[in-house]
Amino acid sequence: MAPTSIPIRLYSDRATKFLRHGHRAITVRKLRETRNAGLNVFRDYCCNSSIHGFKYFVGSSRTRVEKIFWVSMCVLSIYGCGGLIRTVYDKWMRSPVVVTFAEKPTPVYDIPFPAVTICPITKVKSNVLNFTAVYQRVIDGGGSFTEDEYDRFLAMIQVCDFAFNKYVPMQDFDDNLVHVLKEMAIPFEELFLGCYWRNMPVDCGELFASTLTERGICYTFNGLSADDVLRKEEYHQEFDHLGEKRSSENWSMEHGYRPNTGLKVYPLRVANPGSKAGLLVLMKSDLEDMDYLCGGYQSQIHNPDEYPQISSQAIRVPMNQALTMRIDPHMITTSDNVMSYEPAKRLCYYPHERYLRFFRIYTKSNCELECLSNFTLHMCGCVQFSMPRAADVHICGLGKKQCCDTAESILQEQGLGLVDNSWKVLLQSCDCLPACIFLEYKTEMWQAHFDWRRLTDTVHVFEKELNNSDLTSIAVYFKEAQFISIKRNQLFGLNDFIANCGGILGLFMGVSLLSIVEILYYFTMKPLINYCLRRTRKSHSIATVLPYGAGGNNSTNVRVDWEGDPEKDDPLAAAGSAPNMDE
Repeated sequence: MAPTSIPIRLYSDRATKFLRHGHRAITVRKLRETRNAGLNVFRDYCCNSSIHGFKYFVGSSRTRVEKIFWVSMCVLSIYGCGGLIRTVYDKWMRSPVVVTFAEKPTPVYDIPFPAVTICPITKVKSNVLNFTAVYQRVIDGGGSFTEDEYDRFLAMIQVCDFAFNKYVPMQDFDDNLVHVLKEMAIPFEELFLGCYWRNMPVDCGELFASTLTERGICYTFNGLSADDVLRKEEYHQEFDHLGEKRSSENWSMEHGYRPNTGLKVYPLRVANPGSKAGLLVLMKSDLEDMDYLCGGYQSQIHNPDEYPQISSQAIRVPMNQALTMRIDPHMITTSDNVMSYEPAKRLCYYPHERYLRFFRIYTKSNCELECLSNFTLHMCGCVQFSMPRAADVHICGLGKKQCCDTAESILQEQGLGLVDNSWKVLLQSCDCLPACIFLEYKTEMWQAHFDWRRLTDTVHVFEKELNNSDLTSIAVYFKEAQFISIKRNQLFGLNDFIANCGGILGLFMGVSLLSIVEILYYFTMKPLINYCLRRTRKSHSIATVLPYGAGGNNSTNVRVDWEGDPEKDDPLAAAGSAPNMDE
């Protein structure tokens, strides 16, 4: 039996003490400990942070006024950083692309020689139709003419470029117009006298192919074939718009010419500038076929993959003149890192991004032509004969000419904001941005009197062919052997944005990448490590035996030290202190 001098604590006493410790007190204690732990972590971070100003938030040696001052300064710095970073972000989103000069010049043999389209303004021989005489008879209302003459007369009004026409018949559709134009067209050999390519005589029929334009039957040099430019499955099958048959499989606008193809490739190219490495064409016109209302030649210099549009970019070629055109290429390319941006930001389309119904190759010119065709069809119920169209679409007659002109004017004025709301939705679907890889040819022109008669009489050439005719010459060649292209580059990429943000944060607060790592370390990694260490100490806790102070000399107090939560780890300790037992 235990000595009487040793107090014995009954389990009922322990239970009574356990009941006195309520659950509410334990919860409040836990919240207080958690708050203190968070404050300790924050103080530890502020004392050791590399961000300027944070160490002044804490410390017993600083007054409250000093702490408020430094907190205010840091808040203002953060506000200033946020405003500047927002400005940098807006710049990144608004204008991420810049147009600059390329790093090195481009030789002319890397690009194709320009396509040259020539249109005879004299559309018909006088023995087939005397347009001036028939026009006067129709306007005066006197005289008679056959049905064929009247059809040819109507066809000539469609393609002849004179603005003082007063005759507008009630003819809404003219589906036979192109066939009439082809039947009465002047034969090819009566227009082209001679052609010279790279200072060598070449048959003009090998260089030029027929092309249907808004000025009637024209002839194009170095243009791509219909198989390469047009989606022929979407087109009508009544007649051909492009007569070229040679394939351009060894060239594309995006990748250029294939390596090791040389100069015998299509589209044609040259290795040098100057007239000896260019094109020379001699055009003639019989005096008896010259018409005061419709006579002469027109020409256009354009990209080989573009459909020619004479009315918008025509060069008048007068007779008895030597016309010289020196070509200065203008090329825009785009860096690969710009492709990730939306077309609205980089302001251009890649070929795979913009589908055209009638054209396989996307260019701004082709897109605008297709848009004009669609809008004319929607507004007038038909399209002009040279526009791309499907099989079930009518060709507009002279009765619809005013409607076609109005549709073209509306399309040209849409950028001015003068278009009615009824047309805006349809016109916005056009969205004809430039191609991301774009080539055009700037032209320097001059002309001089061509005294060809004295030349032919002296050297005795073309005397028979030029009897009772006028002659003109067209020379086209590159101005320089190289040119400086323009390139779209990334003005403000992700790396630039990060660098700007880092510079702003470093200037205002001394923040670096390691400062962000510090925040993650002090508020995530370090508390987790401390928690794991406490758990480890708790699992290795031991009991210690101390002298019992309340009893006699023969009594001891056994105390067990627990680390951690006493409710979970030692239910007896949660109810009170360790029991006193007789040794």
